[in-house]
Amino acid sequence: MSVHMAEHSLAALVDRHRRLYDGPDIDEKLEAIIRESASSKLSSWDIHRILRTSRSVFFDTHVEMVSGHHTATYLRFASIARMPALIRLIARDMSEWVLQTYRKDPVVGIVATASEAHVLVQELAGLLREHMPLRVVLTPFDQQTGKIGTQVATEAIHDGERFLVLNDVTTRGNCVSKLGKVVADHGGLQVGMMVFARRDSGQFPFMDELTATFPFYCTADLDMPQWEPAQCPLCRDGKPLLSWRDLPEF
Repeated sequence: MSVHMAEHSLAALVDRHRRLYDGPDIDEKLEAIIRESASSKLSSWDIHRILRTSRSVFFDTHVEMVSGHHTATYLRFASIARMPALIRLIARDMSEWVLQTYRKDPVVGIVATASEAHVLVQELAGLLREHMPLRVVLTPFDQQTGKIGTQVATEAIHDGERFLVLNDVTTRGNCVSKLGKVVADHGGLQVGMMVFARRDSGQFPFMDELTATFPFYCTADLDMPQWEPAQCPLCRDGKPLLSWRDLPEF
């Protein structure tokens, strides 16, 4: 696709979504993708409010994700991260889950990425400070590629220490698994996983393996089908493809 075509497609996408979120149809579209989360105490109405207020979901589009998969429905967590009231709401729910799950056997820290997820983990650690002081360990994050690094500060994790891992979203489970490997490679023990959203349509078996192995928290469970490029129906229909990194706030 030429630069001119890409810019035209993006401008049209933004204009369409502004009109969508300003009108009544957005409610039905959001309701259709929200599933009940077994770990969150927030209601589906709360999740609806978070997504609508932040205007963080793109519908009926064609986006290449960090993983290389294509999707027609994309969640942009950065739009949520810029709104402190929403981050505090999410972090408060996360903190209740941590206290309930680990009160008898506390964790010492959380490993997260230095992406927009760092806003969420810092708020969470602040809420838990009086009850369960947590060390926040951030891994590098490349804003251009979306890739997570594995280097962390020296002596950030000690042998036998119990850690949670946290990311903003998970799809296939690879990123939260990589954070768990950071914990293990430094001698620590991963004892749970946390994300704001699980976004898939249940087609990735590795996620089921992870959730069967560790206590798993997600604020929002979102039905967002995605495909390998070779199987993408949007590619077959010739719909212009945009990159995840090009999607702006609107």
